[in-house]
Amino acid sequence: MVIYILVALFGALLGSFFNVLIWRIPRNESVVFPASHCPECNRPIKPWENIPIVSYIFLGGKCAGCKVKISIVYPVVEIVTSAMLLLLWILFVDGRTITILNGIPLGVQFAFLILLIPIAVIDIRHYIIPDIFTLSFLVLSIGISFIPSGITPQQSLLGILAGGGSLWLLGFIGKVIFKKGDAMGGGDIKMMAAAGALWGPEIALIAIVLGAFLGSLAGLPMILLKKINADHHIPFGPFLGAGLWISVIAGVKILETYAQFIQGLVG
Repeated sequence: MVIYILVALFGALLGSFFNVLIWRIPRNESVVFPASHCPECNRPIKPWENIPIVSYIFLGGKCAGCKVKISIVYPVVEIVTSAMLLLLWILFVDGRTITILNGIPLGVQFAFLILLIPIAVIDIRHYIIPDIFTLSFLVLSIGISFIPSGITPQQSLLGILAGGGSLWLLGFIGKVIFKKGDAMGGGDIKMMAAAGALWGPEIALIAIVLGAFLGSLAGLPMILLKKINADHHIPFGPFLGAGLWISVIAGVKILETYAQFIQGLVG
């Protein structure tokens, strides 16, 4: 129980740092300097005002200086990061239920999956997925493929083609059919290429299918209810990230179920 509390607390602290990334990276600002401050009045945030989740509650969701409202996104990111890191710990460390991912360093898997949280928020707000995330993990994932006992370089290359290549192809087809700009964001392509390089083609393809399904579930009702029109741009990154989480956690079961289904049809 103590270890769970420590992991959850660390996750909340990590979420607080993610809020810095979410605000500063799209603005090309340093994530180190200057120290945390209110973006409205530039008042430095004191240490006791920067305690994850708790400070937001005690400050009443407002800056202690200018009293401007603090976005609810801040505590939500901290809570979600804490919960998701705890989930990863339980599944990967305690449960050891993941079999397809054996040989891939847990720290790298944790980092990739947990960083999908700030990536999703940035994509929702700015319609971009910064290269600092995607290209860093792409290079790291390719390097990891040369470590014995894990994914092979050949599987990593196939993963890049399955993850990034398939999204690029879908975007190209969409561009030709609908005669519009890029139908698929470059950040989405690079993110899934990095995921494929780390986990291989199966996980990448499952994530894309799940991401498309989740995106359709979210987008179609809004179009039918005329909350948005068909031309409205919906960020795909959060749905791909959700699909990636599901595929990493349950990918083995999904593949087994699919194989049994096909075998039942053939047999």
